[in-house]
Amino acid sequence: MSLVILFGSILSISAVCARAEEQAKPLSVCEIIVNRLDYNGRLVTVRGEVKFGPHGGWLIADSSCAYTLVTRGVEWPKQIFLTYPLNQAPDVAYHADFKVDWAAIKRAEARVKRTKFNLDADQLIETYTGRFVTYPDLENRVNPTLRDARRLGFGPAGLDAPAQLVVKSIHDVVVVHAATR
Repeated sequence: MSLVILFGSILSISAVCARAEEQAKPLSVCEIIVNRLDYNGRLVTVRGEVKFGPHGGWLIADSSCAYTLVTRGVEWPKQIFLTYPLNQAPDVAYHADFKVDWAAIKRAEARVKRTKFNLDADQLIETYTGRFVTYPDLENRVNPTLRDARRLGFGPAGLDAPAQLVVKSIHDVVVVHAATR
C-alpha cells in the first residue's frame, strides 16, 4: 500500500514539475500560431511585442517568424488579440475558468508607466498567461472576394487576428525605448 502511495506521490510531483517547466518558458507568438490547434482552449504563457489600438491590444510575432497562416488564399496576421474574461458572454471564446490576477496586471501597468513608455516610438514586450482561443475552421471565416471584410477573426475589424488570449496575468515587462534600438 505504501508503495502505491509513494508511486502516486512521485507521479504528482512529476506532473507539477512538468507544468512548472512548461510555464517557465513562454511560447512565442509565432510558435503558438503555428501550433494553434494544439493550444486551443489551453492555459498558455506567451511572450511578444504588444501593440495597442482604439479597441484594445494584441501581441505580434517578431520579424524572425517565417510562418504564414493562409486559408482559401487569404493571409492572416501574425497576431493574437488580447481580451479579458467575459463569462456572461454568449460566445464561449470569451469564457475562462480562472480569476484574473489584477494585482499582477496593475504591477505590469505601473512598470510601463514608470519607464515613460511612448506608444508612438517605443517597443513594449510582455509575457501573458491566459486561455488561448482560435477558430478550428478558419477556412470558413474568410471571404477572398470582399476586399474590406476578408477575415472574420478576433478583435476589431481590420485586426481580425486568427486567435485571442483571454488574459489571466501579465509579467516580465520590458520597454525598449526608440533611442536605444
